[in-house]
Amino acid sequence: MSASLTDARRQALRSASQWYATLSDKQVSPQQTARWQQWYEQDQDHQWAWQQVENLRSEMRAVPGELAHRALQDTQLTRRRVMKGMLLLLGLGGGWRLWQSETGEGLRADYRTAKGAIQHLTLDDGTQLVLNTDTAVDIHFDDQQRLIRLWYGEIAVTTAKDTLKRPFRVQTREGQLTALGTRFSVHQQNDGLVLNVQQHAVEARLASSPSQTRVVQQGQRLRFNAAAFGALEIPDDDEISWTQGVLSISDRPLSDVIALLGRYRSGVLHCDPSVGGLRLSGTFPLNDIDRALNTIAKTLPVKIQYITRYWVNVTALS
Repeated sequence: MSASLTDARRQALRSASQWYATLSDKQVSPQQTARWQQWYEQDQDHQWAWQQVENLRSEMRAVPGELAHRALQDTQLTRRRVMKGMLLLLGLGGGWRLWQSETGEGLRADYRTAKGAIQHLTLDDGTQLVLNTDTAVDIHFDDQQRLIRLWYGEIAVTTAKDTLKRPFRVQTREGQLTALGTRFSVHQQNDGLVLNVQQHAVEARLASSPSQTRVVQQGQRLRFNAAAFGALEIPDDDEISWTQGVLSISDRPLSDVIALLGRYRSGVLHCDPSVGGLRLSGTFPLNDIDRALNTIAKTLPVKIQYITRYWVNVTALS
C-alpha cells in the first residue's frame, strides 16, 4: 500500500466521511440515499474511499452488513470512533495507521471473504474450515499447535485427527478456544464472541483472565467477551445452515431474517418496524438475496421497495 494519499483519494475520503455522517442520521431521506448512490458510482476513488469506511466499520464489529445499514442502527460512540479513524487516514503521512490495526491485519490475512461470499477450505491436517461472509483468518501450524486467528467474521470448523497430537485452537480478541475432538462454529459479533458446539466439546479461555475457563458441550452455545462468560444457551437447529449456502430459519421475526440476509447483500437492506414482528419459516439461498426477498414477499403481506440498487426497504403492503 502506498505510504501517502493522492489528492484525489484524500478528497474522496473527505467526501466519504461526510456521507457517513449523513447516512448515520436517523432522519436520512430517500433523496439523500439516492445522492449517495450517485456519488458512489461516479468514480473509482469514491468506491475506494467508501471501502475504507467499511473497513473501519468492520473493525468496530458492528452488526454485519453494509456500512450505511449498520450506521443507521449503531451507537454514537461507534460513529465517533469511525470518524476518528477517517481523520487518521487523512492525517500526515497518509494516516495509514489503520494498516496496523485489526482491520489492517484482516486485509493482510491468509484467507478472507468479501461480503456475500462463503469459502470452504481443507487445511494441511485435513481439518475442514468454512469462512462465512466478511471474514478474515490467519492459519499457523507448527510442531506445538494448530492455530487459527479469527480477525473478524464467522467460521465453522470440523477438526481432523492429528498424527502429531497437536491441540487445535482458535484465537480471538475475547480469548482462546481449544477443540476437544469436535465440530464447532465461532462468530465475532459487535458485543463479543459466540461459540456454538455441534459435536463433542470446546474449552473457552478468557483473554483478560486466562485462568478462567469454560467447557462448552455438544448442543450448547456460549456468548462471552474478554472479561466474562455469559450463560450457556441452546442454539437454533439451523444456526450453521450458512455452511451449505442457505439460510434456514424456523418461526423467526422478519426483522431478524432481514438482518441476517443483509449480511450477504451489498447496500442497505432495511426492514420497516411495522412488519418486523411478522413470523417467518423457510430456507433461502444466500447467493441470490433478491430471489430470497421475492420469496418473502410472496409469503408475507409485505412488498420489496428498491429505492436504488443498493438501498432496499421491506415494507407493508399499501
